Amino acid sequence: MTASGMFQEKSLLLAGASAFSMSTLFSAMKPILLTRFVEQAAFSDSLAGFAVASPFLGIAIASLCLKYLFSHMKVSTLVRIFGSMLIAAEVCSAFYFQYYLLLLVVQLTAGMCVGVLIGAISRVIATTANTDEIFGFVDMMAVMLMSFMVAAMGAAVANYGLEGGYLLAAGISFILTALMSGFKDAPRKQTIIQARRLQLSIRNLTVVFMGVLFVTSSGMGFAYMFSIAISLGMDYSNAGSFIGILLLASAAACQFGGWCSSRFGPYWPLAFAFISCALGWYFAINAATATIFMLALVPAIFSLQFNFPILLALCGSLDTEGQWAAIATPLLVSGFAWAAIAASTIVSHFEVAALGTATVIGMLACLVLLLISRPPAQLDQTAIAG
Repeated sequence: MTASGMFQEKSLLLAGASAFSMSTLFSAMKPILLTRFVEQAAFSDSLAGFAVASPFLGIAIASLCLKYLFSHMKVSTLVRIFGSMLIAAEVCSAFYFQYYLLLLVVQLTAGMCVGVLIGAISRVIATTANTDEIFGFVDMMAVMLMSFMVAAMGAAVANYGLEGGYLLAAGISFILTALMSGFKDAPRKQTIIQARRLQLSIRNLTVVFMGVLFVTSSGMGFAYMFSIAISLGMDYSNAGSFIGILLLASAAACQFGGWCSSRFGPYWPLAFAFISCALGWYFAINAATATIFMLALVPAIFSLQFNFPILLALCGSLDTEGQWAAIATPLLVSGFAWAAIAASTIVSHFEVAALGTATVIGMLACLVLLLISRPPAQLDQTAIAG
């Protein structure tokens, strides 16, 4: 590889880790703000759920305009425009969070900005060699940063409330945007997607829907982690520290998932993780003690980190131009929005324990979709042999 090629790959890895960290920032904020909105702003569970879900909804909406943006702008231009908008949105949220409708619009905009950025980087990654390993690496780095963001966000909200949480988010967004700005575009013909018809098929749609359902199902318990921890006698600081350490350790599962996908193909690793994720969340949500809760979180969170790069690489394999990867990545991340909405709705009508049953049902549905999404036998064998 030439020196310029090595620099391009390193800048891609840095940009990918930064872009994915923007989405994990929302994930780090979600369980903390969900509880804090009820305590500080007197939001109902449903309103709080929509408030923390709105960025992920914005990420999903961004997938609708990605092809148009990619055909008119380079990645570096997208970073400057949408990174600046993201920072401004988080600053605005810090001072006007009490105005519910304004908060929803601003956070929806913030999510759209992140959706554009992760979609752009995912398209580039999907068209390079070693897609599985690269997705595993950038996801691993994002999760490692998320572990620190969870602890920092917990401390910021505990000491300065919602204002402190959103101002911290603005500062982190500024740093990540600055890191992304170091990405250098390949020649224009490689960075602009030509107007090609997106190939739709039952398998392609099933793969994407399976990914969204998995993130949604595994994210329902994640949304109420802090609420469960506090009900078991832990406080914000202790819960934030433990969850942060667990996320840091689980980052290794991202790289391991990418390796398993390239070595064995995606299907058996995904099936294993669906099962372990279901069991982990069921016992964590229904835990009677803080010890059981913390032990059960290990397979629950590790499975989520393990599966995410496999799902991204699987979506990237659906076409050669990276279009499905660009569209699927923000849609998969949007699963956290549906998780927050579904979780708050379930808790409003039933109780937190019902989230465990809902998670198990979701994972069983993922297993069924996994069977449907398998390619013809000869393609599957080729992938495993490779």
